[in-house]
Amino acid sequence: MKFASALVAATLAAACAHQDAAQKATVQRLYVLNCGESTTTDISRWSPGVNVGQKGEFGNNCYLIKHAKGWMLWDTGFSDSVAAMPDGLVAAGGALRAKLPQTLASQLAVVGVKTAEISYIAFSHFHPDHSGNANMFTSATLYIQETEYDAIFGPTPQKFGFNPANYDKLRGNPVVKLKGDYDVFGDGSVVILSTPGHTPGHQSLLVRLQKTGVVILSGDLTHFQANWDARRVPGMNFNADQTKASMDKVAALVVTEKAQFWINHDKAQTAKMPRPPAFLD
Repeated sequence: MKFASALVAATLAAACAHQDAAQKATVQRLYVLNCGESTTTDISRWSPGVNVGQKGEFGNNCYLIKHAKGWMLWDTGFSDSVAAMPDGLVAAGGALRAKLPQTLASQLAVVGVKTAEISYIAFSHFHPDHSGNANMFTSATLYIQETEYDAIFGPTPQKFGFNPANYDKLRGNPVVKLKGDYDVFGDGSVVILSTPGHTPGHQSLLVRLQKTGVVILSGDLTHFQANWDARRVPGMNFNADQTKASMDKVAALVVTEKAQFWINHDKAQTAKMPRPPAFLD
């Protein structure tokens, strides 16, 4: 009996120690890359019934994460080919004009990272402004919700707004298909959050930094602060109810984790982010 009690106590102690270590584990560096800037003549496409006919601007970031186990990239932005277009790229049925001030490849070079050195890759989702350079990273392990995988490689990817030409080479990547939240490194420092709604397998990302604290990267869970505050859902989203549930889930995490919530396309917020070679730690 004493031996059994001691064994249980030791097991619990080990579990608690592991949990404490996970809570304290952090990412070494987080680089915020400029992966595109867009303008629209009618922002109400993203906020139905609000600001009809008003112009708007969007930022678009990718995030390079340095962990002790290697480099991870979150999203790849607009295709680097957009950087060579003087007038930008017209998208979203003419509602959006995108420009790329710097290529993703050139920004990685500033950090001193080659595409082949990216060991882990994940996408908030596979719309072209987030997966434009996916084919550059064919040696990385891909972390993706199974529902998103089935949509991007299914018979009708265009139905979801996907363009297979941007990511088709990922078919040969090592892949981890997810069915919910996932702790990438097993230490609590980088956690993929399942936040479906914008697309079938949309994801957000929790990143734990030593000095900056916890940040949650939105993907397209919401597009700008006013939409987040009012819980507005764009009409083009895959599922409005799932989007609202995902918003509630992340809002609760922001509170419990005392996290910063980084809205990927909010131009005013992203304009304040440091750019390579600067980083957050």
